[in-house]
Amino acid sequence: MNRTCTHPKLGEVDEAAGEFWVGNAFQIVEEGENLSAYERNRLYLGVDGSDFIDGSFTSNVDIDSDSRSVIAADINQDGALDLLVASVGGGPLRLFLNRIPQKNRLRLSLEGVESNRLGIGTRLIARVGDRRVVRDVFPANGFMGQAPAIVDLGIGDADRIDELSIRWPSGKHQILKDVDPSKSLHVVEGVAPK
Repeated sequence: MNRTCTHPKLGEVDEAAGEFWVGNAFQIVEEGENLSAYERNRLYLGVDGSDFIDGSFTSNVDIDSDSRSVIAADINQDGALDLLVASVGGGPLRLFLNRIPQKNRLRLSLEGVESNRLGIGTRLIARVGDRRVVRDVFPANGFMGQAPAIVDLGIGDADRIDELSIRWPSGKHQILKDVDPSKSLHVVEGVAPK
């Protein structure tokens, strides 16, 4: 943390690509440089629950903008999570509609009674055949954005959830059997869904 220390360049700098070198990081602003907007946006797609592929280019999310906030939500209510992206310094809000064919999923909203109203902190465990799908209810609250407190729980090709375990922050535990994922489900803490 020596503010007077300078470091030599470690290699060639491609100024045409927006690269720059300042020997002392504390001098970046004084040199008229800015670190914003040099990080590329990335979108990684899950593969079989165990791997990821980079879909940034083919999805068009790799935009030239200083993006700082992203919200994943089903904006157009077609069953697929879309991305809403905001950038620093103004500019348009960008909506990336998800066009990937969707498999089955359960859309779930919670209502806490003893726990907090939105059920934030609740652990959900779905048993689907021999698989377990685990989700915690923590809406993304990032810089300049907040996602809805709705859980979209993907179950692939399955047409039923054998068992859905709901453990509330209060310690209450509910178990639902034979859940139909084709309908949205609203669960009130301690009350059996209708």
